Amino acid sequence: MNAIKLLQYVVFFCWTVFSIFVILEIMGQFYRPQRGKKKAENVECVLVSVANYKVKKSLLECIAYTKEKLDNHLWLLVDEGSESIPQFQENSLVIVPASYRKDLIGKGRAINYFIEKEVQPDKWYAFIDDDNLILDDSFLYEIPYYEERGYVAMNPVLFPRKGKSTLTYIMDFIRYFNDLTMFRFFTGFLKQPLAGLHGELLTVKGKVLKEIGYGNPSIVEDFRFASELVRRGYKTWQSNTKVSIKSPNSIGDLIKQRGRWFKGIAMEWKYCPLLMKEITGLKLLIWVLGIFGSWAMVPLWFFWKPLWFFWEPAFWFSFPGSLYYWVIYLYGVMMSKKPYYFFLIPLFGIFESISAYAGLRQKGFVVIDKN
Repeated sequence: MNAIKLLQYVVFFCWTVFSIFVILEIMGQFYRPQRGKKKAENVECVLVSVANYKVKKSLLECIAYTKEKLDNHLWLLVDEGSESIPQFQENSLVIVPASYRKDLIGKGRAINYFIEKEVQPDKWYAFIDDDNLILDDSFLYEIPYYEERGYVAMNPVLFPRKGKSTLTYIMDFIRYFNDLTMFRFFTGFLKQPLAGLHGELLTVKGKVLKEIGYGNPSIVEDFRFASELVRRGYKTWQSNTKVSIKSPNSIGDLIKQRGRWFKGIAMEWKYCPLLMKEITGLKLLIWVLGIFGSWAMVPLWFFWKPLWFFWEPAFWFSFPGSLYYWVIYLYGVMMSKKPYYFFLIPLFGIFESISAYAGLRQKGFVVIDKN
């Protein structure tokens, strides 16, 4: 088999798997979260932050916005020695001692300390990052309905807001569309987070936090937590609540962010239950190989088969995934109000794939600039 033929099979595999996922995930559109008549009163928000110069501006904005938007108690969870601690003494501040569980990593270490010291079994805890703005309080009305039926955790829908980079802002709309398809299908429709969970406004019943904890070293602590929920058969839902997330300030920061996700999920893959392992494994594989199926490579396909390319089965199997790809980024370009970014869309798949390779070179927990 020559190199061109082998590459064709790789592209065929990537786009076919991607298209199958897209078709399945569209079923998630039949899912609609339910809500009770009264707002839950047993919910507390927990803002987890490194509280350093890279996130200071974003952190202050998040604190002010959350206090104005919600009446719920707000905890601020930071590490001992964080640069901005003196500014936050008026908040319900929880400082993680430097001596605590040095085997744990980053955000997961802080949350595990909070679980041990402050979490109460009968309450719900909504964890937010320092760039999160909760756009509505639907989740507070949903909790009574789902709590009564034995559900233990939920995730919101993420919606990007622009930082310093228009390019990353457009690319971040893949997170919004993935919430409307992939995460809605697994977390909501199937009631199991088989694709993982976001850390942004991850809301969990205290009893389950106490049971599972965040005691496993991980740079993607929320994915590991999701795998434990699946293992125990707990039910989840996806909320109607939207959370605004700030997009990375540069393409370099986006690659670092995505790279951490890829490396972390790859490291946690072996701990997943079987079905979650199969789903995650396929997604990791097409993440790595996706660079060969990038739309930036299309001219090469015409070079290899200039006249009959559109009659190839590979093209038609790729169509649902291709359409999904273009809808996402055309929407992002429209929201950016800068139409000339349309011409960069074929490169976005390459940037996402590069992040997988970059992630393997990263060491430790990566914090990107959110100011």
